[in-house]
Amino acid sequence: MFKEIDFSSNRPLIEKFRRSSYGGTITHVLDEFDEQAHHFALYNSKGDVLGITRVLRSDEVKQFEMMRESQLKDLVLPSAKLSLEGSRSCTVKGSGGVHLLRICLGVNEYAVKNGAEYLITKTGKHLLSVYQHFGFTTFGPPFVSDFFEDKRPIYPIMYRWTTVRKEEPEEEVLVW
Repeated sequence: MFKEIDFSSNRPLIEKFRRSSYGGTITHVLDEFDEQAHHFALYNSKGDVLGITRVLRSDEVKQFEMMRESQLKDLVLPSAKLSLEGSRSCTVKGSGGVHLLRICLGVNEYAVKNGAEYLITKTGKHLLSVYQHFGFTTFGPPFVSDFFEDKRPIYPIMYRWTTVRKEEPEEEVLVW
């Protein structure tokens, strides 16, 4: 089950997942975006938390976290009625990416339900091809993140939902 959780009452859980997932590489476990973000948790059937993530909405924040990166000051987001930024996704160790995929599907459902046109996020090169397989495209050059101590290149990526046109049903013609 994937559901939205309150940040303030789940702050220790969110911190624990981020510390466990990112180890010493993250410079700020919590940041100024957490109070404004929508946080989600993935649960198993026993009620154990398997992963967490956060989503920022363009209609609720002045600027996305990614746009605060020092090397991305000139990065331009596509204009849209609603864009989302997914970030800080963390799962229990040993899930082999299955829990991360389920989180992505949950964020997708949230985006579709809320009429988002774009979802942006960032990824390392090791996951870039996976995201591209699911329809994400890069929309800027790789950069070094201010939020992580390791200096590996990070790629800004986005997904755009396209409206599927429903074809009009053909009229049924009866011939006698």
